Amino acid sequence: MLSIIKKYLPILILVITVFTIIFLAGLLTPYNGDRAPSVVFEIERGETLNKISSKLEALGLISSKRLFKFYSFILGKKKSYKSGNYLVKGSVSIYHLVQVLDEGRFDLVKFTIREGLRTTEIAEILKSNKFQNQGKYLDLMKDQNFIKSLNLPVEVKSLEGFLYPDTYMIAPQSTEKTLLRAMTDNFLKKIPKNYGEMAKKAGLSYYDAVNLASIIEKETGNAAERTIISSVFHNRLRKGMKLQSDPTVIYGIENFDGNIKRRQLRKRTDFNTYVILGLPKTPIANPGLESLMAAVKPDNTNYLYFVGMGNGRHKFSKTYKEHDQAVSRYQKRPVKNYRSY
Repeated sequence: MLSIIKKYLPILILVITVFTIIFLAGLLTPYNGDRAPSVVFEIERGETLNKISSKLEALGLISSKRLFKFYSFILGKKKSYKSGNYLVKGSVSIYHLVQVLDEGRFDLVKFTIREGLRTTEIAEILKSNKFQNQGKYLDLMKDQNFIKSLNLPVEVKSLEGFLYPDTYMIAPQSTEKTLLRAMTDNFLKKIPKNYGEMAKKAGLSYYDAVNLASIIEKETGNAAERTIISSVFHNRLRKGMKLQSDPTVIYGIENFDGNIKRRQLRKRTDFNTYVILGLPKTPIANPGLESLMAAVKPDNTNYLYFVGMGNGRHKFSKTYKEHDQAVSRYQKRPVKNYRSY
């Protein structure tokens, strides 16, 4: 027996050495996945090691969930991963990742993007929350190479319209690309998968539907009116009428002072729908889901006009004569406690 052990001992040592080298290499070598410089990872309450491993693999943080489970078990971490939010920076080894998940929980910055904000306004919110690389947000929002990496419709030339209004929890160390990607990923997650088909049935392209949704969002804050306002714009588009939407004019005015002047209504810009036919060059804001759906599912009406009544609602009209009367009633006479919505 002793002689057999002596005979195969070199082979056994070689096998153990090779296994140890492979084990340590897999444990200590960073995995160079194709991903953002910083990744926010969340472990939810009650998640199993198998679920955690699958999420890490999907995010490109590990090469194999089986290897991660194996190393976690060997390192005694099978049941020690606590729920929470984690920041993983750059390409890391499994050993480092285990340490991060075991010790590296951190507080996220919470901020809210409300419906109808422009990209410039969103950039100010990100700046006020002291995220890094603040000066690059607006440049990235028009960066064609970056936009192409986001799986958005091919027509998209800027991120205006695609930064989904929501409350976000983001790591303070996150880069500007990570922040913008989080908002566009949320857009794609929240919007129906067949939104392009829905837009086509409504006579619009995907991009035009988002464009129209942004106008609807800026025209009213009354949820009950969105599909009616959408019907007005659809009816005008079908008839070849100008949309004549004040918010589009405002979007094209640099340093708008709060009052639209007649000369501004007559000035040709890529956004002045009192002058140009059809939709403006790009969306004019970032709409919420209700406006996005209203753009592709308008009510069936014959309305061609609407005017604010000062109580958060609008008066809709089928003819210019009716509309002129409504304007005289609600706009040319003072209305107590007037509000647009």
